[in-house]
Amino acid sequence: MRKIAIIFMVLFSPAIYAQGNGGVEFGWYGLIPALFAIVLAVISKQVILSLLIGVVTGAFIFSFSDQSNSFAFGLDHVFDHYLLQALANKDHASILLFSLLISAGIHVMTKMGAFNGLVLWLSRYAKSKKSALLITYFLGFVVFFDDYANTLVVGNTMRKITDRFKISREKLAFIVDATAAPIASIAIVSTWIGYEIQLIGDAISEAPYPGMENGFSVFIHSVGYSFYPLVILGFILVLILSQKDFGPMLQFEKDVQLIDQKIEDEEAKSIKAIWAVIPIVILLFVTLLGIYSTGKREGGLIAAIQTGDCYKGLIWGSGAFLAVVTIISLFNRNRLEKNIVWIMDGMKSLFSAMAILVLAWALTAVLTDLQLGAYLGHLIQNNELSFHFIPAITFVLAAIIAFSTGSSFSTMGILIPIIVAVCLSFYSTTTFDLEIFYAAVASVLSGAVLGDHCSPISDTTILSSLATGCNHINHVNSQLIYCLTCGGIALFLIILNSLIGLNLATTYLFGVASICLIIKLLGRRSYFVLES
Repeated sequence: MRKIAIIFMVLFSPAIYAQGNGGVEFGWYGLIPALFAIVLAVISKQVILSLLIGVVTGAFIFSFSDQSNSFAFGLDHVFDHYLLQALANKDHASILLFSLLISAGIHVMTKMGAFNGLVLWLSRYAKSKKSALLITYFLGFVVFFDDYANTLVVGNTMRKITDRFKISREKLAFIVDATAAPIASIAIVSTWIGYEIQLIGDAISEAPYPGMENGFSVFIHSVGYSFYPLVILGFILVLILSQKDFGPMLQFEKDVQLIDQKIEDEEAKSIKAIWAVIPIVILLFVTLLGIYSTGKREGGLIAAIQTGDCYKGLIWGSGAFLAVVTIISLFNRNRLEKNIVWIMDGMKSLFSAMAILVLAWALTAVLTDLQLGAYLGHLIQNNELSFHFIPAITFVLAAIIAFSTGSSFSTMGILIPIIVAVCLSFYSTTTFDLEIFYAAVASVLSGAVLGDHCSPISDTTILSSLATGCNHINHVNSQLIYCLTCGGIALFLIILNSLIGLNLATTYLFGVASICLIIKLLGRRSYFVLES
């Protein structure tokens, strides 16, 4: 009993801290809710439930501190403070509204056949196996603003074309899956960017150091260090151009040459491609105009975009996007009642993602109250770990968490506030480097995408299998070796850039050389390569 009492006192005593520079108290007990969220997600595969338990655990622990005024051991604060503030925060509400408007517009465009019209127009240029794969690849860039839309639209439509050239469903699923999240995660306008900017902005809001004016500025600077998304996009392109494969994918490509695949004859509803292009152009234009008009225009275009109100821009752009899409749908003789149903269906499809967002924001607030990031930074400094090791460690950790949970969003929600706080704890030291800080932030984002690609329980992995008509286990097995290869190259580039100090241009030259060398050494053509 004595041992149990001691453990209880250690866990929940608000006096336990590590004294840092300047007399700041760092609570190690912030590790407990973070670990609960991660471990429970791994065991149960239920991300939403795991995040909720993490919030409850953190609120319970914080209720024992002198700063808490909880009446029910923190359980009351879960609802009236953490979850309420996650919803009531103006920036958070902006992201939720933006996501709802985008999702509604995408659903209407899909239902009225605008996306299919665009894809079918592009498919006329598919004259060979290589060109069919290239069209599939570049369509991922066209539907850049949402990974779900990318997966469902491109996958469902392009399988008719790839079947014609005897391209395996596994190969199609890989290209669809591996171009969805990487593009959405680094695009200037996407359903990802608001969440990423919000997490970064919240993390740096308490420490507005020079060069970190807002989350958007940090995000823009970090894009060049997002090695995994850029590496896998380059890897796919070289793979298509060389017409080679290796690992399980090679066998699937060989097998498909020996069977007769049934070509789907039923044409999906489609309208002219221009009706898909116009809303996308308006979305981009209005969003960028909104960000620019709310920024400091004295410093030029880039400065205005970096200092502008991205949330207003995103809401203006997505609102204009939905309005134009609805007008186009009405113009194409779809009744108003039908459009309203499509809009509501599109919004309802986001419920799970929004629940993850809100719970991730609440968990971030809990970890901030418990000063977990500051404490981890204190430990790293005390153990004399070089600041330049943080990007590589972060990348591996993010990949492991995302693989275990199957969610990039929850991984970013857990790690970004921790990693930013760890990095900023070095700010007053001579080892702090702003470029390494950007690389560390980018490593969270790119590591989360890697883990998501490798995870069999990832929603985008499952959707890719469904959209392309591919056996899910076959998709996971054939994609895994490719994603791990690109992850290894990305880690190699992080080490070259952060530890050895190579500039970005030279680092990417090594990346291109690594991709070409691996495909040349391991890649083989299938037995038959059909070109017409």
